[in-house]
Amino acid sequence: MSFLEPRARAGVTLFLLAAIVAFAIGCSPIPEFGETSVEDLYAIGQEAQERGDYMVAIEAFKRISMSWPLDERADDALMALGDAYLDMDDYASAEGEYLRLLSDYPRSDFVPEAEYKLGVVYFEQSKPAALDQSTTDEAIEQFRRFLRSYPDGEFSDGAREYLRELRARLAQKDFETAMLYVKLGSPAAARVYLESIPAEYPNTPWAPRALLELVRSYVARGETAHARETLGRLDELYPNTAEAVEAENLLAEPGGSE
Repeated sequence: MSFLEPRARAGVTLFLLAAIVAFAIGCSPIPEFGETSVEDLYAIGQEAQERGDYMVAIEAFKRISMSWPLDERADDALMALGDAYLDMDDYASAEGEYLRLLSDYPRSDFVPEAEYKLGVVYFEQSKPAALDQSTTDEAIEQFRRFLRSYPDGEFSDGAREYLRELRARLAQKDFETAMLYVKLGSPAAARVYLESIPAEYPNTPWAPRALLELVRSYVARGETAHARETLGRLDELYPNTAEAVEAENLLAEPGGSE
């Protein structure tokens, strides 16, 4: 009897997997699991997620989280549920599952990953530089919170990379705003934004561009002393860059120096 049980169990599992595939492809996108055990449900969810059948995976992991909240796989299921929603670009649902894991299982080994992926959720919803950046700010704060708790963790390098990209997006927005003021004939307003970029976002590609545009603005108005001072900052902070060379050429042109 003990010899037959593992084989019978394997047969049941294979039957369930085949039935779920039939449901996913054929008559219904939401399978009925019946009295499937938590172990089989988790295996079904994992297999479905690996092959990209996210609706099947979601139903399996939901069943675990709702029916077996105290099982040792419950936090695994919530993490996988959030990941399935993330893979489907359903960011609101992914956020909900990650937050639920953090709230219901604060001692789970998945807490760092859930904190990190919350930042990913906000990042994916961050809009282009020309649009509202409130979600960008939210993503930045989440990744900063993560790095304060896990500065050397498994996902720390990824969090720093996301932060660099997010901060560059904010710098780009300020740069584009400055250029708009230039077009509108408001150099003083433009300079406020251009000055803020190297101060707030020094490690972005927009910082040397902002200093170059400041040099261009001062040269255009004959403010050579300010232009040379700004060029000095550009040479010091971003030496040998294309922006530094262009700024030097601006000052070398007739009328560009005293």
